[in-house]
Amino acid sequence: MAFAWNDADADVYQVDGTEVLLWRPAERFLITRLKGQATLGALQFYTGRAEREMSLGRLTVFHEWAEMAGYSPSARDELKRWGKQHNDAFDHVEYLVRSKVVAMLISVAALTLGRDLHATTDEVQFTDDLFSALERRGV
Repeated sequence: MAFAWNDADADVYQVDGTEVLLWRPAERFLITRLKGQATLGALQFYTGRAEREMSLGRLTVFHEWAEMAGYSPSARDELKRWGKQHNDAFDHVEYLVRSKVVAMLISVAALTLGRDLHATTDEVQFTDDLFSALERRGV
């Protein structure tokens, strides 16, 4: 298995207790891990890199956000705006979250946007889905 959650291979955003690690194991494939508060700065770190990948085609993204402590209203609003703006730029987006309520909110957002968003609280399932997606890409 080529992807091993190696922090040294990730791009890092770290401000005031928020940490985002971002990996690009293949073209048009991003993986993020968020710890702490989802802030506007953390979101902009991700969206900037996602937009660069979008210039190459539709994206697959896996967000490991099980250690997210919450999110700021500005980050939530910007994520909604940005998501609508780039609605057709994704093949698949999957989230690992700690809360079943957050998983449900992501599912509702998927219906609202007409997007392929999946959220789970099951780490084993998330990891299996991630490695299967990487394997399909030859990683």
